[in-house]
Amino acid sequence: MGLQDKYDRKDIRRLNAVNVLNQLRINRELSRANIAAKLGLTRATVSNIVSELIAAGLLLEAEYLEGQSGRPGLLLQLNPNFGAMIALEIDVDRVVIMLTNFKQVRLWRQSVAMPKGASVDTGLGLAEGLLSRALKIAKDKALRCLGIGVAWAGLVNRNSGELAYGPTSRWENVPLRQVWEDKYGLPVYVENEAHAAAIGMYHFNNDAEKNDIVYLSLGVGLGAGVIIDGNLLRGRQGYAGQVGHVSHSPNGHPCSCGKTGCWITEVGAVAILRELSNANVSVNHDASDEVAWIDQVCEMAEAGDEAVLSTLANIGQHLGEGIARLVETFNPSSVIVGGRLGKVIKYASPSIAEVLKNRPMHAMGESVELTVSCSEEDSLVGCLASVFDAAMKNPVFDSVS
Repeated sequence: MGLQDKYDRKDIRRLNAVNVLNQLRINRELSRANIAAKLGLTRATVSNIVSELIAAGLLLEAEYLEGQSGRPGLLLQLNPNFGAMIALEIDVDRVVIMLTNFKQVRLWRQSVAMPKGASVDTGLGLAEGLLSRALKIAKDKALRCLGIGVAWAGLVNRNSGELAYGPTSRWENVPLRQVWEDKYGLPVYVENEAHAAAIGMYHFNNDAEKNDIVYLSLGVGLGAGVIIDGNLLRGRQGYAGQVGHVSHSPNGHPCSCGKTGCWITEVGAVAILRELSNANVSVNHDASDEVAWIDQVCEMAEAGDEAVLSTLANIGQHLGEGIARLVETFNPSSVIVGGRLGKVIKYASPSIAEVLKNRPMHAMGESVELTVSCSEEDSLVGCLASVFDAAMKNPVFDSVS
């Protein structure tokens, strides 16, 4: 079946419009001629689509593009006032919210502490307080909210948007999407935090050769978001990527999940603190805050503390061994280690890279680009990407016959 048989004219126009919007999302500003060249479409086709998108309020014309041969063309950009988007991350120790416009320019960000062992009602109450403030700010700026993206540190049933189980929080069967869609009258997109971060990394990827990504979200827990050929691997229930609880050291340390020797017990926050203590490194650690010590350890590593650097190198060895298995399983072009511990793990990256050079079969590791993300907003970016992509999928072409 050919393309024309499978899709009608309106479907093709809509697909082309999504591709135009996607180019402007990645490149920020382009002329009609630039877009036509990147997408392999005629200038007339792009001009017609752009006219529709401007009329729908999704695009704006900016200044002229100078410095090229021929008549200068008007630059196009996403209309920042088309709407607002909300990203919310519910972590074991905090709730973070970000409000942006349609160009994903930050308008407001806030974080509140999550009490240790907080109940579902307490945690969602904190989140809803932040959401109410974000919605008010958007309203005050005359921006309609396009949706709410949520990242959560636990198993998420992507079909129902249910928080199925949190290994650390112990929350179970929380129908978050349904509750908030009923409460706020907005679309709600719920993802596991590692899945969200992987989506965010792919969302801003402008390299056609990097459609295969493994993102590791490392903090108190460890999860993976795996993108193959541009598609997130979710699994039957949406739970794929729980790599923190695969067996790593069968005779190792007990894990919060009830098993022994899980990968997270050798590379997570608890493991780093344990190994620093074994190396007689004194760290100010508040039992009520699992990651408050990160900046102190980074300062010590930056100052060249040999005990700290040696400890982190050993952690990197364990990380590298687990990543090598993932490389052999998924053969990605890029592996990104991020999450709350990203700032610390950057000091372990040399030992991770060394393992990847030698451990995977047939030099698979040598072709992998290893990146450590020190941002604590990768999951939030992924939440914004989910809202943005949903808004792009139907950019209003009902008038096209």
